[in-house]
Amino acid sequence: MQLVPNQLPPERLLVSMEAQESRPAVDGSDSPFVLKGAGAMSGNSRWLFIGAVVGAMLLSVAGIVVRQYRDKNGDSLHFPTFIKARTSGLAAAGTKELPPAIVIQLSADMVRVSAISLGHPRLAVINGKTITEGDDVVLQAPGSSVALILRVTKIGDGSIQLSDGKNLYNAQITIHSSQKPKSL
Repeated sequence: MQLVPNQLPPERLLVSMEAQESRPAVDGSDSPFVLKGAGAMSGNSRWLFIGAVVGAMLLSVAGIVVRQYRDKNGDSLHFPTFIKARTSGLAAAGTKELPPAIVIQLSADMVRVSAISLGHPRLAVINGKTITEGDDVVLQAPGSSVALILRVTKIGDGSIQLSDGKNLYNAQITIHSSQKPKSL
Protein backbone atom coordinates (compact mmCIF):
# COMPACT_ATOMS: atom_id res chain seq x y z
CA MET A 1 0.00 0.00 0.00
CA GLN A 2 1.29 3.43 -0.91
CA LEU A 3 0.13 6.68 0.60
CA VAL A 4 -0.30 9.74 -1.58
CA PRO A 5 0.21 13.04 0.24
CA ASN A 6 -2.71 15.44 0.14
CA GLN A 7 -1.40 18.77 -1.07
CA LEU A 8 -3.59 21.78 -1.46
CA PRO A 9 -2.54 24.62 -3.72
CA PRO A 10 -1.09 27.57 -1.83
CA GLU A 11 -3.58 30.30 -1.05
CA ARG A 12 -3.40 33.44 -3.23
CA LEU A 13 -4.33 36.91 -2.26
CA LEU A 14 -6.02 39.06 -4.92
CA VAL A 15 -4.24 42.37 -5.03
CA SER A 16 -6.15 44.16 -7.75
CA MET A 17 -9.17 43.79 -9.98
CA GLU A 18 -7.16 44.15 -13.16
CA ALA A 19 -7.06 41.26 -15.55
CA GLN A 20 -3.88 39.32 -15.77
CA GLU A 21 -1.80 39.57 -18.87
CA SER A 22 -2.83 37.06 -21.44
CA ARG A 23 -0.23 35.28 -23.40
CA PRO A 24 -0.52 35.29 -27.19
CA ALA A 25 -1.74 32.01 -28.64
CA VAL A 26 0.95 29.77 -29.92
CA ASP A 27 0.95 29.51 -33.70
CA GLY A 28 -0.36 26.01 -34.34
CA SER A 29 0.66 25.79 -37.98
CA ASP A 30 2.91 22.88 -37.11
CA SER A 31 -0.06 20.87 -35.82
CA PRO A 32 -1.68 18.44 -38.29
CA PHE A 33 -5.14 19.22 -36.86
CA VAL A 34 -5.26 22.93 -37.77
CA LEU A 35 -7.64 23.93 -40.59
CA LYS A 36 -5.77 25.52 -43.45
CA GLY A 37 -8.66 27.73 -44.67
CA ALA A 38 -11.70 26.54 -46.54
CA GLY A 39 -11.96 27.34 -50.22
CA ALA A 40 -15.17 27.54 -52.26
CA MET A 41 -14.74 24.09 -53.78
CA SER A 42 -13.22 22.17 -50.89
CA GLY A 43 -14.52 19.35 -48.75
CA ASN A 44 -18.18 18.39 -49.09
CA SER A 45 -19.11 21.28 -51.39
CA ARG A 46 -16.96 19.78 -54.15
CA TRP A 47 -18.81 16.45 -53.94
CA LEU A 48 -22.17 18.20 -53.79
CA PHE A 49 -21.35 20.08 -56.99
CA ILE A 50 -20.12 16.93 -58.74
CA GLY A 51 -23.28 15.07 -57.68
CA ALA A 52 -25.52 17.85 -59.03
CA VAL A 53 -23.67 17.88 -62.38
CA VAL A 54 -23.84 14.08 -62.74
CA GLY A 55 -27.56 14.09 -61.81
CA ALA A 56 -28.31 16.79 -64.40
CA MET A 57 -26.43 14.83 -67.06
CA LEU A 58 -28.35 11.63 -66.25
CA LEU A 59 -31.71 13.44 -66.43
CA SER A 60 -30.74 14.97 -69.79
CA VAL A 61 -29.69 11.61 -71.24
CA ALA A 62 -32.90 9.97 -69.96
CA GLY A 63 -34.99 12.74 -71.56
CA ILE A 64 -33.25 12.30 -74.91
CA VAL A 65 -33.66 8.51 -74.80
CA VAL A 66 -37.39 8.74 -74.03
CA ARG A 67 -37.90 11.35 -76.75
CA GLN A 68 -36.09 9.33 -79.40
CA TYR A 69 -37.55 5.95 -78.41
CA ARG A 70 -39.54 4.23 -81.15
CA ASP A 71 -42.02 1.42 -80.74
CA LYS A 72 -42.11 -1.82 -82.80
CA ASN A 73 -43.87 -0.12 -85.74
CA GLY A 74 -41.32 2.68 -85.94
CA ASP A 75 -43.70 5.30 -84.56
CA SER A 76 -42.56 7.61 -81.82
CA LEU A 77 -43.62 6.76 -78.29
CA HIS A 78 -47.08 8.06 -77.43
CA PHE A 79 -48.02 8.41 -73.80
CA PRO A 80 -51.71 8.04 -72.98
CA THR A 81 -53.61 11.20 -72.23
CA PHE A 82 -56.50 11.11 -69.83
CA ILE A 83 -59.29 13.49 -70.76
CA LYS A 84 -62.67 13.58 -69.09
CA ALA A 85 -65.15 13.12 -71.91
CA ARG A 86 -68.85 12.43 -72.18
CA THR A 87 -70.72 10.97 -75.11
CA SER A 88 -73.90 12.61 -76.24
CA GLY A 89 -75.30 9.48 -77.86
CA LEU A 90 -74.54 5.83 -78.51
CA ALA A 91 -75.08 4.47 -82.01
CA ALA A 92 -74.46 1.09 -83.56
CA ALA A 93 -71.19 0.67 -85.44
CA GLY A 94 -71.39 1.86 -89.03
CA THR A 95 -74.57 3.93 -88.65
CA LYS A 96 -74.67 7.70 -88.61
CA GLU A 97 -78.09 8.17 -87.08
CA LEU A 98 -78.39 8.91 -83.40
CA PRO A 99 -80.10 6.34 -81.21
CA PRO A 100 -83.28 7.26 -79.41
CA ALA A 101 -82.76 9.35 -76.30
CA ILE A 102 -82.64 7.59 -72.97
CA VAL A 103 -85.18 9.18 -70.65
CA ILE A 104 -85.08 8.74 -66.90
CA GLN A 105 -88.02 10.05 -64.97
CA LEU A 106 -86.78 11.76 -61.78
CA SER A 107 -89.03 10.98 -58.84
CA ALA A 108 -89.05 12.05 -55.20
CA ASP A 109 -88.19 8.47 -54.15
CA MET A 110 -84.81 8.70 -55.90
CA VAL A 111 -83.57 11.66 -53.79
CA ARG A 112 -83.73 11.42 -50.00
CA VAL A 113 -82.24 14.41 -48.16
CA SER A 114 -81.82 13.43 -44.53
CA ALA A 115 -79.55 16.21 -43.14
CA ILE A 116 -78.30 19.71 -43.98
CA SER A 117 -75.49 21.62 -42.28
CA LEU A 118 -75.14 25.33 -43.10
CA GLY A 119 -71.58 25.70 -41.73
CA HIS A 120 -68.47 26.22 -43.78
CA PRO A 121 -68.44 24.22 -46.01
CA ARG A 122 -72.12 23.56 -46.38
CA LEU A 123 -72.86 19.85 -46.14
CA ALA A 124 -75.85 17.65 -46.84
CA VAL A 125 -76.64 13.96 -46.65
CA ILE A 126 -78.34 12.67 -49.80
CA ASN A 127 -79.19 8.96 -50.00
CA GLY A 128 -76.82 8.28 -47.11
CA LYS A 129 -73.80 10.03 -48.68
CA THR A 130 -72.29 13.28 -47.40
CA ILE A 131 -71.88 15.87 -50.16
CA THR A 132 -70.93 19.54 -50.51
CA GLU A 133 -71.81 22.20 -53.06
CA GLY A 134 -70.28 21.29 -56.44
CA ASP A 135 -70.30 17.52 -55.83
CA ASP A 136 -72.04 15.07 -58.14
CA VAL A 137 -74.84 12.82 -56.91
CA VAL A 138 -75.39 9.53 -58.76
CA LEU A 139 -79.02 8.44 -58.71
CA GLN A 140 -80.03 4.96 -59.81
CA ALA A 141 -83.47 4.65 -61.33
CA PRO A 142 -85.40 1.62 -60.07
CA GLY A 143 -85.39 -1.18 -62.66
CA SER A 144 -82.86 0.60 -64.91
CA SER A 145 -79.17 0.03 -65.57
CA VAL A 146 -78.66 3.70 -66.41
CA ALA A 147 -77.76 6.19 -63.69
CA LEU A 148 -78.63 9.86 -63.50
CA ILE A 149 -75.87 12.26 -62.40
CA LEU A 150 -76.93 15.55 -60.82
CA ARG A 151 -74.62 18.31 -59.58
CA VAL A 152 -75.33 20.01 -56.26
CA THR A 153 -75.45 23.74 -57.06
CA LYS A 154 -76.70 25.15 -53.76
CA ILE A 155 -77.33 23.92 -50.23
CA GLY A 156 -79.79 26.14 -48.41
CA ASP A 157 -81.93 26.12 -45.29
CA GLY A 158 -84.14 23.05 -45.64
CA SER A 159 -83.56 22.48 -49.37
CA ILE A 160 -80.90 21.54 -51.90
CA GLN A 161 -80.71 22.71 -55.49
CA LEU A 162 -79.56 20.09 -58.05
CA SER A 163 -78.83 20.50 -61.76
CA ASP A 164 -78.39 18.12 -64.67
CA GLY A 165 -76.75 20.82 -66.79
CA LYS A 166 -80.02 22.05 -68.30
CA ASN A 167 -82.68 21.98 -65.60
CA LEU A 168 -82.69 22.87 -61.90
CA TYR A 169 -84.36 20.66 -59.31
CA ASN A 170 -85.10 21.37 -55.63
CA ALA A 171 -85.05 18.64 -53.01
CA GLN A 172 -86.52 19.27 -49.55
CA ILE A 173 -85.26 17.73 -46.34
CA THR A 174 -87.52 14.91 -45.21
CA ILE A 175 -88.25 13.62 -41.74
CA HIS A 176 -88.78 9.88 -41.73
CA SER A 177 -91.87 8.54 -40.04
CA SER A 178 -89.73 6.79 -37.40
CA GLN A 179 -88.29 10.17 -36.38
CA LYS A 180 -91.35 12.04 -35.17
CA PRO A 181 -90.66 15.48 -33.74
CA LYS A 182 -90.97 15.67 -29.97
CA SER A 183 -93.85 17.74 -28.67
CA LEU A 184 -93.31 20.15 -25.80
